[in-house]
Amino acid sequence: MNSRSRYAWAYMMIAPTLIGTLVFWSWPALYSLYLGFLKSENFGMVSHWVGFQNYEKLFRDAEFWQNLRNTLYYMVLFVPLTIALSTFFAVLLNAKIRGQSAYRVIFFLPQVTMPAAAAMVWVVLFAQDYGLLNYILGTHISWLSDPRFAMYSVVMVGVWAAIGFNMLLILAGLQGIPKTLYEAAEIDGAVRFNKFRYITLPLLTPTLFFTTVVLMIGASQIFDSIYLLIGKTNVALPSVRSLVYAYYQNAFVYYDQNYGAVIVNILLLINLILTGLQFLFQKKWVVYD
Repeated sequence: MNSRSRYAWAYMMIAPTLIGTLVFWSWPALYSLYLGFLKSENFGMVSHWVGFQNYEKLFRDAEFWQNLRNTLYYMVLFVPLTIALSTFFAVLLNAKIRGQSAYRVIFFLPQVTMPAAAAMVWVVLFAQDYGLLNYILGTHISWLSDPRFAMYSVVMVGVWAAIGFNMLLILAGLQGIPKTLYEAAEIDGAVRFNKFRYITLPLLTPTLFFTTVVLMIGASQIFDSIYLLIGKTNVALPSVRSLVYAYYQNAFVYYDQNYGAVIVNILLLINLILTGLQFLFQKKWVVYD
C-alpha cells in the first residue's frame, strides 16, 4: 500500500467525526458570530445589519457583568474542589483495597444519573424544613432560595456529579506510573507522603492538566443545575445566573436570538483565552518526562 492509499484510508476513518464536527460545531459557531451583528424584528422574520450595537448593549448591561462574575465564581469554586476530591478518591481506589470495582461503580453513578432525577433528590436534601443537610448541620438554612447560599448549593451538586468521571481519568493516570519508581523510593527509605509528593504528583500533572482544561470549559457552561435546582422564579436566581442561563433566557424566553448569540460569542472568547493561558503556563508545572 503506497502513502497515498494510506492517507486516503486515514481520511475515510476520520471523515464521520470531521463531518460531525463541521456540521454540529463549526457551522453553529460561525452562524452565531453572524447573528451577533444582526437585529431581528417581526418574530425573527426580518433581520438587518447593526454592526457592534449588540455588543455595545451587552457591555453596558449590568446584568451581564453580574452573570459573568457568577460564572467565574462558580469556576473558581468548582474546578479546584473537583480536582482535589477526584484525586483523593482516585488515590484511595488505586490502593489495594477490597471491592475496588464496586467503589468505582458507586462513584461513577452520578455521571449516568438523569439530571432531572438527581435534581429532585437534591431539592429534598436542601429543603429548609425537612432537608437532610439542615438536619445533619442542625441549621435552618434556605439553601436554594437564599442568595447567600444558593451558589454553594449549585457548586455542591456540580462537584458531586463530576467526581466520578474525573476520578476515573485520574485513576488511569495513576495506573500509568511505573511501579519501579515506588520500589526504588522504598529502598531509599521514602515514606508514603514523600512518594506521593515527589513521584505521584509530578507524574500525574499531565492528567491533571487535561482534567483542569476540560473541567474549566464545562464549568463555564453551567446551566442544568441552575435551571433544575433554582428555577426561573427563585429570588436567588440573580446570584447564580450564569452566562449560558442568560443566553437561554434571551434566546428562548425573550426571543432575542441576536443578543443571546452575543452572550455565547463572548463566552467562547473567554474560554479561548482561559484555555490559551493554561497551555501557556503548563510548562511551569506539567511534567512530561
